[in-house]
Amino acid sequence: MNKKKVFILGAQGMAEELYTYYKSDDSAFIAGFVVSSVPHAKFLYDKPIFNTSVLQTSKDYLLIGAIGSPERRRWISKLEDEGFNFDTFIHHSVIIDDTSFVNKGSIICPHVVLTHNVKIGKHTIINTAATISHDCILGDYIHVSPGVNIAGNVSVGNGSWIGIGSLVIQRIKIGKNVFIGAGSVVVDDIPDNSLVYGVPAKPQRKISSKDWNDLL
Repeated sequence: MNKKKVFILGAQGMAEELYTYYKSDDSAFIAGFVVSSVPHAKFLYDKPIFNTSVLQTSKDYLLIGAIGSPERRRWISKLEDEGFNFDTFIHHSVIIDDTSFVNKGSIICPHVVLTHNVKIGKHTIINTAATISHDCILGDYIHVSPGVNIAGNVSVGNGSWIGIGSLVIQRIKIGKNVFIGAGSVVVDDIPDNSLVYGVPAKPQRKISSKDWNDLL
């Protein structure tokens, strides 16, 4: 069987985790890691680290983004505009109902549960052991951290981040570019561009570019 050929975008943190997930699934040949600046090392594990120039001779390779910040959105969007194609990774341990859908470029990590009629947008990361219940709609470039539990009929806007171990009750609407701190319990709708945390979670202020840099 011919394996798909994949470059992982990024070379630390989530990129390292993603590499181990691909290895355990044996679903692809990982050609290496690609970073947007000059590489600080030549190899990660046994795979080379390239700068973006390698992509110009590798149009037939798939890409997948493993960068958990607004930078990821800008870089991936640019690569899509240039015609690159993206892989979608769903770990073999994931429980996913036949009625649910995961869009291209997204990463569904081990032991995630996606129940009935869940819709996941492009380039979204659902991290380890998160659960997302029926009829939820998650947009693009979202990061759902490990151990998050989202009840039914919740919507999450593009570019939002839900911190580790957070809980979201049913029928909540979370806006775009929202950051929800670790361990929060979301019981009310959250407006766009908010920094939110607490039990129950409360918007603290509008989130800034500096906040994103500091938090991630």
